[in-house]
Amino acid sequence: MSAHLPERLSISRLRWRALVGELARRGRGERESGAFLLARADKGSRRVAACVYFDDIDPTALNGAISIRGEKFVRLWAICKKGGMRVIADVHTHPGSGVRQSAIDAANPMIATRGHVGIILPHFAQREATPKHAGVHVYAGDRTWKSAYGKEAAALLQRTWI
Repeated sequence: MSAHLPERLSISRLRWRALVGELARRGRGERESGAFLLARADKGSRRVAACVYFDDIDPTALNGAISIRGEKFVRLWAICKKGGMRVIADVHTHPGSGVRQSAIDAANPMIATRGHVGIILPHFAQREATPKHAGVHVYAGDRTWKSAYGKEAAALLQRTWI
């Protein structure tokens, strides 16, 4: 499966810890929460340089599930343009231990571009959520996905010390 998945994403351990903590805080252990992961646009980087939380671009996005109104993406694109960034992935939480995509997730990619990565974290991010606990789903187009779990997911989400 790895041959069909993109090169790995990298994120500092500090940024990962902050991201998971913020998702847990925003979801309060009772609802899904999520964020877009941004990288520098100028070098085609796959290193996460910033996070933009769904409810920061659309205050009504976290309504039990996640629903971002289309017109609110203008805010995300403005943040990207201002910071010289691009969206490389999104991450959201699920209740319980399941990190497979729901039918709604699979049918509605946040960014419907081949190679976009959707990451799912379990237990509303309230418990340990390292990359090996995540589901990593890569959009292949035509509402199809390639997915990785466990060690394969951890290999695609490399945490770095810097």
